[in-house]
Amino acid sequence: MELSKLLKCEERVDHGNSICWAKISGKEVAIAGFDMDVLYFDFLDKVFDDADFFVVVSRHSATSGIKSLTVHHTGNPTAKAEYGGKPMKLAIANPPIALSILQALSELSRRHALSDIEVTYEVTHHGPTELSKPITFAEIGSSPTEWSHKPYQEVVAKAVYVALTESLPECVPSVGVGGGHYAHQFTGRALTVGECYGHIVSRHAVKEFRDSPELFESILRQAVMRSIITTRRIVLEGKMPSYIRQAAKSVASNYGLELLE
Repeated sequence: MELSKLLKCEERVDHGNSICWAKISGKEVAIAGFDMDVLYFDFLDKVFDDADFFVVVSRHSATSGIKSLTVHHTGNPTAKAEYGGKPMKLAIANPPIALSILQALSELSRRHALSDIEVTYEVTHHGPTELSKPITFAEIGSSPTEWSHKPYQEVVAKAVYVALTESLPECVPSVGVGGGHYAHQFTGRALTVGECYGHIVSRHAVKEFRDSPELFESILRQAVMRSIITTRRIVLEGKMPSYIRQAAKSVASNYGLELLE
């Protein structure tokens, strides 16, 4: 099922692009597709200069072959920027809409009996990083078999539709540190205790700061600040090196945040 059909949008040419427009509850929603790789969508501000936020529906690749429906924000929390964006730069996150999509993916997967696929946050990774508005990715992973599977496409389209048309959930805007690429613990917390995650920095990324803990603190500050809604909590997953715990305590203290270790 196409998102454009759910929204009953009207197609017209804007900025030289074919864009589908819909008005819902007084809000305008635009759906557009571009030939450029989603990792390099830093140009979206120029096409939609009055947008409040962006949601990108995309595919997720993984050599593990794990079947997944995922939600994440973008950015490069380390000095590496192999897949778009700038190093040590995080995009603006949108925790409430990410949680809304995650909740809808979870509910719709159960309703459609898709027991063979994981619904999860991913940690912050890849570009774009330079947009002036929040950007959130909703993805199907992780091979052409899943990308072309109609039930998965339908669930993702409906989940994004729910997030765009229904009231966003009340939640505790949070930043996560630790865990693997698929952020299972943070996903579980979001679905059960009402946290909504913006940026999540994986344990793999954390290891990159072993010799420069001050840089990790700068990234954590950025994760806290680069959010459409004020961050209220930092959550650490698992046993953390002392420099990570100290940086988290420092940032939490400076910004008046709750720290859960």
